[in-house]
Amino acid sequence: MKVSIIGLGHIGKAVLGILNENKKLFMERYGKSIEVISVSDSKNTVYDKNGLDLEKVLMYKQRNQLGELAENIKFDEIYSLESDVIVDMSPATKDGIAGMKLYTSAFESGKNIVTSNKAPLALHWKEIMEGAYKNKKRILFESSVGGGTPLFNLNSYCLKSSNILEFKGQVSSTINFVLSQLLAGLDFNDAVKTAQNMGIAETDYHDDTNGLDGARKTVIIANALLNKDYTLNDVKYDGIENLKDINYMKESGKIYRVLSHIKNENEITIESKIFELDRKETLACLDSLSMGYLEKTDNNDDITIFEKHDGPLETAAQVVNDLLII
Repeated sequence: MKVSIIGLGHIGKAVLGILNENKKLFMERYGKSIEVISVSDSKNTVYDKNGLDLEKVLMYKQRNQLGELAENIKFDEIYSLESDVIVDMSPATKDGIAGMKLYTSAFESGKNIVTSNKAPLALHWKEIMEGAYKNKKRILFESSVGGGTPLFNLNSYCLKSSNILEFKGQVSSTINFVLSQLLAGLDFNDAVKTAQNMGIAETDYHDDTNGLDGARKTVIIANALLNKDYTLNDVKYDGIENLKDINYMKESGKIYRVLSHIKNENEITIESKIFELDRKETLACLDSLSMGYLEKTDNNDDITIFEKHDGPLETAAQVVNDLLII
């Protein structure tokens, strides 16, 4: 399998590390050889038809010399390369249009997509899925929601005989960490700075703290689990930037988390908001940086999945897992 990689941030570099360290294992266990023939960062796209040396890619990237590693090509030339999959780990954009165009162009060029980029999926789900179907290509996006916690592949392969009646999950670490700091007594600006210093929050953090990031993830979950084409307009969501009842929350003795919640009964409810949890509830046992969810089904009963810690390595592992599946 020949692959083009887009995005060499923390997740992208972790993906290259996993591929480099496990090349022999993947061949022995799955009979798959994954050759990265091009990589793109914000400045350069380098290409080698015989496969790039991933150790050198990481080394040259560290030195900020990626363009000196191999043949330089224009970004749009990746569509004409003899690759089977394009892996998108680029930063999310506000409107998701660039990602949507990338995916539809890839499908038309005969390539599959693996992505951790949630903005295109949240904002242009219908167009992307129609493009994949029309061109008989696949898009896998396990890493776009919940980091390393298995969700979409678990449902696709293990819950085929069940309907999802309810989903409730902690899938956004930034907003929950900042909320935990507010409840610990920090003011909003100090809570955000703490998250930024830990590498949890971006410089432009508002999509996280105003609830938009959680809403994007929630609409992706709803569409994937229920086979719908909802948009952000269908999601009720709120953030934590102007909490009026913070003093009550501090004194209540309860646990507070921002959760994605989808209820599939007579009417479908899709929301991302602060939930008050009793300390004995399963999701209350997660700390603010964990990922986890509950699913209620009609035939598989109730399912609980959680991940104690989530970071770039865990997310990268799901990107590679999608490559091994596709």
